[in-house]
Amino acid sequence: MNLEKWRLQPRQLTLLTAGLAYFANVFCVNLTYVFNKEPFIEFGFNEQQLTIANSSLLIAQHIGIFLGVLIFGSMADKKGRMTILFISVFTYSIGTLLSGVVHSYHLFVFLRFIVGLGLASELGIGLVLVCEIFPKEKRTSSVIFIATCGFLGMFLLSILAKSYHWRTLYTCGGLLGLAIMLFRFSTFESDIFLKTSNNISKKTQIFALLKDRKIYYLILSILPTYLITASSIFIGVNYFKGLKITTGQSLMFFSLGAGIGFILLGILARKIKSRKKIIAFCMFSLIILSFSYVLLAQPIIHHIFLITNFFFGIFVSYQFELLTLTVEQFGTNQRALATTLVFGVGRASVFLFSLLIPIINILFNDFLYSILLLDCIVFSIGIWSISKIKEEYGKDLNFVE
Repeated sequence: MNLEKWRLQPRQLTLLTAGLAYFANVFCVNLTYVFNKEPFIEFGFNEQQLTIANSSLLIAQHIGIFLGVLIFGSMADKKGRMTILFISVFTYSIGTLLSGVVHSYHLFVFLRFIVGLGLASELGIGLVLVCEIFPKEKRTSSVIFIATCGFLGMFLLSILAKSYHWRTLYTCGGLLGLAIMLFRFSTFESDIFLKTSNNISKKTQIFALLKDRKIYYLILSILPTYLITASSIFIGVNYFKGLKITTGQSLMFFSLGAGIGFILLGILARKIKSRKKIIAFCMFSLIILSFSYVLLAQPIIHHIFLITNFFFGIFVSYQFELLTLTVEQFGTNQRALATTLVFGVGRASVFLFSLLIPIINILFNDFLYSILLLDCIVFSIGIWSISKIKEEYGKDLNFVE
């Protein structure tokens, strides 16, 4: 047997590394949501204290995400994609590993802050790296591979959460991330970055980026995906306790839909040579699905809840087309920061929506109609925002701002 043809080339190893890093990323970040009671009960909190304890943990993690976006994103544009990618992976891996062995709530919260720092930028940097090292004809396929790895991480967690103790899965998540460090010497830096690195200003690009309207349009365009994530997976389970659906079950159906969506939407975008049209189509589909869910599915039953989550997962996966669009919008000196900022703010908004939805529910005293109102506002802004972005499908990435 000729083993030479099965040997992965450095470019393929780099893609595999980025995919495995996102697999571990999704596995680690969702541990907090899947195990939202068990750690706190073990730390001595009673049922009445769980909400405050969990909220404090999520605040710490999302502060870490926001700071990590700014720190690692800007460093990736100055120091290189590959180096910062591995620093990011190491940061969230060691934080997750230690989270599984500590017995102090305050130390646990601090470690989730550290995890947030690392999680924030890993996907954005990985996408930028892969888009830069592969020809534009293979850009969509490469992004689909990374997205699919994330789906597998989410799906695996939803299955394992039924059978294993939270400490076991935290430890496994950390070890998985650290194992990725073994690929460090088999991967290589982006040629596009190396060719332009000498000409890139060493000054931070944060303020220059924040003056560009495009970054705000892109952030507003990704928010609908995380509103749906917050309402369908995490909050919905708590509001419909009578259905006896666990977060793990909800996550499983959502991730199954997302796995199909990543592939399907990527193929469609490549066929019509437009990411904007795919994104707009998904936004309209999500809002129609939300209306149907509220108006036709009363009373909510077990199967309708899970099937709806499945379809939400399909259309929410447009976020990867949006992130690829972000990669194509910005020059080499701002690309990593812009992509991590869009994804990081989107991911952090899950917690914001988790706080906002119960407040609106107090006014309307109806969970579904409260969600629908927020959907109408956020999706209207999202559709308007994506209309302001120029289509750059397949753009040559060898340029600077």
